[in-house]
Amino acid sequence: MTDPILILAWEGWNDAGESASTAAQYLIQQFGLGTFATIDPEEFYDFTEVRPMARYRDGERYIDWPATEFVHLRPRGDGRDIVVGIGIEPQYRWKRYMAAVSELVETIGAKLILSLGAVATGAPHTMPVHVRGSANNSALAQRYNMHPSRFEGPSGIVGVFHDHCRRRGVGGVSLWASVPHYLPGITNPVGAQALLRVVSDMTGLHMDYEPLERGIERFHQQLEEALRENSDLRDYVARLEAAAGAPEPETQQESELPSADALIADLEDFFRQGSNGGDSGNG
Repeated sequence: MTDPILILAWEGWNDAGESASTAAQYLIQQFGLGTFATIDPEEFYDFTEVRPMARYRDGERYIDWPATEFVHLRPRGDGRDIVVGIGIEPQYRWKRYMAAVSELVETIGAKLILSLGAVATGAPHTMPVHVRGSANNSALAQRYNMHPSRFEGPSGIVGVFHDHCRRRGVGGVSLWASVPHYLPGITNPVGAQALLRVVSDMTGLHMDYEPLERGIERFHQQLEEALRENSDLRDYVARLEAAAGAPEPETQQESELPSADALIADLEDFFRQGSNGGDSGNG
């Protein structure tokens, strides 16, 4: 490969609203030339937590194991190759898992790693999704006008892997979309699109967003329907908008709001009912 970039996304703790994994899958759908490498899941997953999936295709049933897969994308116009890696955050043997990813990095000769992530924040869904980035060395920080992460606390596989890369002299940029915390179990295509736009700026990939935008339209339609039917949710979103600097509706009245956990449960039930009706709202 020619001067490849490796783009990584892990489902799980680093992937609020499945925005990062949705973005990675969208890249594969748009540009993927096929899977050329995998990490065997046997050592790294508790299969009672991350279960294999039964699939049915071409008249046959088969088991789809939760492996990490690496897909080669069509080369960019300037000839630079891009690889997307997507998997699930492992439960076991993180150091050995990182060594396996490092073997892939060394094999293809990648000098730049882009990771995609999403965090649940107090941002309302009615406002644009913000994407922040941090670089694991000063040269990349200067190039992309970013700063090293100053986060202290429990880390997911993304933070651990970027530290692993830094210690081995491999440059890495971590991109994080901020998605509403009250939509954690619902696939958020808006966060995925925000990540993809930054990836496009950084890599030069020109994407067709139309299929994703159709999913975003359905997503917003279902949310607006949920708002119409649930006054507690309307009040909660209005409070978040006010806290974020958006004008608060004149009809907003002071009242005790229910817990976010109760609203999350209501929204997940609402989207589940929509999915059972044949329209999941996902891209």
